[in-house]
Amino acid sequence: MSGIRLIVNADDFGMSRGITDGVLLAHRYGFLTSASLMVNMPASNYAVAQTGHAPRLGVGIHLNICQGRPAMPSSEVPTLVNASGEFYPAPAAIRRLWKWQVSPGELEAEFRAQIRWMKDRGIHPTHADSHHHLHLYPAAILPFARALQAEQIRCARASRCSQWPEGHSRGGPHEGSLARRLLVQAYRSCVQATLLRRFQSPESRISFHSRDRHNFTVLGQRWLAAFANLPPGIFELACHPGFFEKGVSECDPIHLQREEELHWLTSRDFRKAIDRSGIQLISYADLVCENATMRVAQHAAAT
Repeated sequence: MSGIRLIVNADDFGMSRGITDGVLLAHRYGFLTSASLMVNMPASNYAVAQTGHAPRLGVGIHLNICQGRPAMPSSEVPTLVNASGEFYPAPAAIRRLWKWQVSPGELEAEFRAQIRWMKDRGIHPTHADSHHHLHLYPAAILPFARALQAEQIRCARASRCSQWPEGHSRGGPHEGSLARRLLVQAYRSCVQATLLRRFQSPESRISFHSRDRHNFTVLGQRWLAAFANLPPGIFELACHPGFFEKGVSECDPIHLQREEELHWLTSRDFRKAIDRSGIQLISYADLVCENATMRVAQHAAAT
């Protein structure tokens, strides 16, 4: 099938009620098609209960090893938690992953426990990704792949990141020197072509430089530019919509961005930009169904 198809996926579903309600509003009145659920957050059960009112929303899992408490007993995943039994915050978790100070077996067990939490509540994840993309670090990528295969999850977020229009800088939308950007881009492309090749994924995730993410006027323009310049294929736009929630958002470093993105996701002008480019909005569930249909057709043709 030709054309441009786009999965618009909200991360952090279930992190708080304000974020959860923002995700649902962006789906109900905007062009958001998919969400990734965090299962160990204060509003996780609230998010699960609300999915019954959004039957067309594809819901995957946002695997989390850097915020809150694990789904497993803390004593069974000692390399993932601090002395209080909570996950190390993202900077410390990243350092531990780089130094291979985490147990692959514990990572896989925790990933599977979080997936089963969803399944036990009647939701089979349409796809998997992770909070702060920690599953892409070398120490975590194999446990991630094994957990998805064991739990029969067919789709994973694309590890490759791209920006449109192309040509803003060599090495893609990554941070650091040119050499670092090229190395990260090559590593992520290799991961997608090898370790994650068994899973269905978009061809790339639309990404933006950090300098743009911190300037909302520019970031909104980058969204529109991406819609206007996407080539044929399947892509994902990961986003973080949400409402301000007193007592929670004050500690959320991107709460202003969440409110801006919620505005864009429900904006008629942004939706018109998508329609002008002939973009078909899909979810990961559509991706699974489409591939299953193709396999049936190929089998029928062969027999």
